[in-house]
Amino acid sequence: MAARLSEKVAVVTGSSSGIGKAVALHLAREGAAVCGAADRNVRGGEATAEEIRQAGGRSLFVRADVRLEEECRRVVEAALETFGRIDVLVNNAGITRLSPLEEMDEAFWDMIMDTNLKSAYLMSRAAAPDMLSRGRGSVINVSSVHAVATQPHYAAYAASKAGMCGLTRALACEYGPRGVRFNCVLPGPIDISLYPRSDGAVDRATWAPRQSEVQVMKRSGSPDEVANVVCFLASEESSFVNGAALAVDGGMLSLLGDR
Repeated sequence: MAARLSEKVAVVTGSSSGIGKAVALHLAREGAAVCGAADRNVRGGEATAEEIRQAGGRSLFVRADVRLEEECRRVVEAALETFGRIDVLVNNAGITRLSPLEEMDEAFWDMIMDTNLKSAYLMSRAAAPDMLSRGRGSVINVSSVHAVATQPHYAAYAASKAGMCGLTRALACEYGPRGVRFNCVLPGPIDISLYPRSDGAVDRATWAPRQSEVQVMKRSGSPDEVANVVCFLASEESSFVNGAALAVDGGMLSLLGDR
């Protein structure tokens, strides 16, 4: 049986560690050529691409700051030059930073919004023309359960992730009639230790505080479990799924009553 994503080309932002790395590896195992992008953890991004190549897959890594329009265009151009098309875009790049509102300056707010939300807008805008030219494509935005149920000091992060859900729904309506689907996943408490950063920095879990109180399944999820859902949304198995927000949270939002 052919792999689900044979002959497909995927672009994954934030491919250097955690969920992004897992997504890139899983897409490659399903047959896709993968163009990864990252800026802060270049060594990790290069390692992800090399791991794919060592396994017999096709991969490219582009160092890029996806908060900037010209950098997003460069990622797309590199993918098109190397692989000839883009079928899947996974907007995964993001950062988690906490701050009470009274201590949150404008620079902090802009950093979160530009990294988590603006990057998804810019990458989608850059990649969409190639998808539209063939009348098909799948864009998957990695949001968070914080888009629905959050807690103190997450104001900027929660706003950015809720914005990503709104962006997904609007673009699903705009591009769905032309064959390009937009969906998002909402990871809950995810243990990223399976795919750690390689530059010495520490990543937070998606829901670091209070995890024990909200883990219905009595464990954290893994990046692989998020990647499996992304692969489904990237494949033709989800051909009638558009504008959806799929929680990958072990039932946490159900427990909180906000789903």
